[in-house]
Amino acid sequence: MLKKIKIMFVLALMALVLPLSMYGCSGDGKVDYWDGSMYFMRYSENFKIMQLADIQATNTENCDIAFIEINKLVEKEKPNLIVLSGDNVESPKSEDVLDRLIFNMENLNIPWAPVFGNHDAEGVLTKDFMAEKFIEAPNCIFHKGEEGVDGVGNYVINLKSGGITYSIFMIDSQMYHVNGGYDSIHTNQIEWYESSVEKIKEMNGNKTVPSLAYFHIPLHEFADAKESFEKGESDGFANFNEGVYPGKENTGFFSKAKELESTKAIFCAHDHVNNCDIEYQGIHLVYGLKSSRLSYYNNDLLGATITNISKNGITISNSYFKDVQD
Repeated sequence: MLKKIKIMFVLALMALVLPLSMYGCSGDGKVDYWDGSMYFMRYSENFKIMQLADIQATNTENCDIAFIEINKLVEKEKPNLIVLSGDNVESPKSEDVLDRLIFNMENLNIPWAPVFGNHDAEGVLTKDFMAEKFIEAPNCIFHKGEEGVDGVGNYVINLKSGGITYSIFMIDSQMYHVNGGYDSIHTNQIEWYESSVEKIKEMNGNKTVPSLAYFHIPLHEFADAKESFEKGESDGFANFNEGVYPGKENTGFFSKAKELESTKAIFCAHDHVNNCDIEYQGIHLVYGLKSSRLSYYNNDLLGATITNISKNGITISNSYFKDVQD
C-alpha cells in the first residue's frame, strides 16, 4: 500500500515538473499502467533500447565481474531502456546472486525490464519469488502478468508521445516441455498478445501501433529465416555458430504476429554464439548478443543489441565489449 501511495505521489509530481522531452519514468522506476499489465513511458525521438542477453550469473563475484563490461557499454550507449532477455542468473543456489544482479542493474539508474529464460528458475528460487524481487526494485519495470495467462512476466511497455508511438511486448517463453526439449510460448499467451495488440489499437484511435517483442527461447521461424538468408532470399546480417534451438512445439506466435501486422521485430537470446538480424516475411528476427563471459561464448559476439526507435522506424545494431575494452 505504501508503495502504491509513493508511486501516485511521484507521478503527480512528474506531471508538474518534468519536461515532455523526458521518457517519463517515475522516480522509483515505475510508470502508470492501464489494465494490470500495460505500462507507459514517455517517448522521445531516437528512443534507444539496449538488450542484455544470457548474463547467467551464478554467484555474486562473477555477477560483479560481468557488469564491468556491461557498465562500459551502458556509459557508451546511454539507452533509455534496458531489456534483460532471460537467463539473467543460472541455477541460483541462494537469493544472493539475484540480489546482486538487481543491485548492479539499479546502479545504472536507467529503467530496466526483464523476462525469464530456461535457467533462471532451475535453482532454489521460483519465478514468483524472483518476480517479487523485480517488482520491489525502484528502477525495474516488471509485471507478473494477467491472471489465467501462463508464464510469469507477460507485460507491455507503451511509449507515448501524444498517442502511443510504439509498444514493447515482454513475454515469458517458459522453460522445458513436459515431453522433453524446450517449452514454447503457450496458446493463452498468444491470445493475450492478440488481445493486447487490439486493445492498444483501440486506445490509439483504431490505428495499429508498431511493436517489438522480447523473449528468451527462439521461435521455429528463426531456423527458417537462417535457411532463407543463406539462400539469399532474405536481407540482414547473420552469424550462426550453433544450431537454432526453439521450443519443442511451434505454437503459432510468428503466424499471429504476421496476421496482426503490429510487431516489426522479435528478439530472443538462448543460443549464445548466434547473432543475427534477418528480415523474414516482413518481421526482423534478432538473436541478441550474449552479454557476459559466463557459460559458453564467442569472444567476437559479446556485448548488447541496440534498437533505436525514430520517426523513420527502427534500426538494429550491435554494441560490442571488444570496442570498450581498455
